[in-house]
Amino acid sequence: MSVPPNHLRDALRQGRFVLTLELTTPPAGAPAAAVDSLLAMAHAVQGEPRIAAIALTDRSSADADLGSIETGRRVAEASGKAPLIHWAGKDRSATDLEADLRRAKALGLENFLLITGDKVRHPPVTRPVRYLDSINALDAARRVLPSALLAAAVCPFKYREEDLLGQYFKAAKKLRAGADLLITQIGWDMRKFEEVRAFLAARGYDAPLIAELLHLTASRARRLRRVGLPGVTITDDLLRLLDAEEAAADRGQASSYRRLALQIIGVRHLGYVGAQISGVHTSAGVTVLLDAVETCARECPTPEAWQAAWRAALTGPDGRVISVAPAGGFYIDADRAADGTVGAGPSSTERAMFGAMDLIHRAAFADGSWGDRLLGGALRRLDARSGFGGALLALERATKGPLVGCATCGFCRLPETAYVCPETCPKGLANGPCGGTQENRCEFGDRECIHARIYRVTKERGRLDDLEEVLIPPVPAGAWDSCSWVTHFQEKGPKAIRLAGTRGSRRPA
Repeated sequence: MSVPPNHLRDALRQGRFVLTLELTTPPAGAPAAAVDSLLAMAHAVQGEPRIAAIALTDRSSADADLGSIETGRRVAEASGKAPLIHWAGKDRSATDLEADLRRAKALGLENFLLITGDKVRHPPVTRPVRYLDSINALDAARRVLPSALLAAAVCPFKYREEDLLGQYFKAAKKLRAGADLLITQIGWDMRKFEEVRAFLAARGYDAPLIAELLHLTASRARRLRRVGLPGVTITDDLLRLLDAEEAAADRGQASSYRRLALQIIGVRHLGYVGAQISGVHTSAGVTVLLDAVETCARECPTPEAWQAAWRAALTGPDGRVISVAPAGGFYIDADRAADGTVGAGPSSTERAMFGAMDLIHRAAFADGSWGDRLLGGALRRLDARSGFGGALLALERATKGPLVGCATCGFCRLPETAYVCPETCPKGLANGPCGGTQENRCEFGDRECIHARIYRVTKERGRLDDLEEVLIPPVPAGAWDSCSWVTHFQEKGPKAIRLAGTRGSRRPA
């Protein structure tokens, strides 16, 4: 196939505000009509200069879909525009990513949004599910396709300190690891859109930001509240407003399109480089929205005019401005963002665990320690799975398992994760939280996010820079079920590295 024009990259280079349209890649086994509908939408935007690209989701509606890369090739042909391909690390490895990127390159596809992905809905019973962390995906993708346009995600709609700062520091690490731009999660709290930009700017990052914005109707809001969408907050207030609008003759369509159009204008006033639109699935809907955007742009030429219009769009029938954020939510400002001097601290248990584990590490495993001098030479000669090495593996499992939840991955990252084992995260994420947390709770709903604990301890140590600068590689496939004490002294496996360079981001070239 011929390589289609990359309007998304061109707009970013030229500093033009860009709109992309997000469409869902059909699940595996979907009828041909689902694909035909997707391609019809792609064809409809071919002659629409206001839409720069189709963005294709990956494994969002199901654990497996038709494949965003192969679907992306067909969308590129139908739209005549290079698409933005989402690639999710759920149930995938770096090897899978590298193979997909090379296949995409052969097809002339070069725009990617790399995400970890949400939880697998139906995990296999015969093997564990592994996730490729978006940080590791970005690092690998930048090496495989140096000239690719790489986007990463950030969710500013967090209302606890640990949740929020974990997201922001990881976003900074994504920029250091190779991201060209950041795309936010869906939300309606405009103060948070402003906050993430201020945080990054305060730490020296000049990163292009695109806002993910959803066409929200009452029926869609009720469904999202019922089934959940990781990282998305729909307040009772907002739902009541939507329900009231649904009683209108047009069932609230005019209000919902205007609110979405106002958000697009709002993020533009905030300095965002674009918006990615989701929830608009017909060509007629795209036209209605784009016309509404032009109307709102004329009505709101200044931030002050926009603010008045946005306030009106959030005013209910009783004259009260509704809240789109939970009560008592946590916010930061640019001054405090620079050094993280905010409130949460570790518990006495967390503090004691870190102190004990750090003492053991410095005494027995650090370079030049007595353990290194007395045990290192002997352990280097062992097999990490059999003989005396196998006995040590059993001892490691018996001691570290109850203590920190050790999964005997053979590649211990505890010193880099404040002695909180990343394998106690259901996704095995070592480089920071995913976007699915809610009030510090894991997306899986059964525990506190481990990165909330890591944040509290790291903050007390005065090492918050580590959360944005230290890249922790994934566990090598061949390391599992081996003794990390042996492999540590054998210096096997990759090493955590501090990402080099001054703060700042690559600009699309």
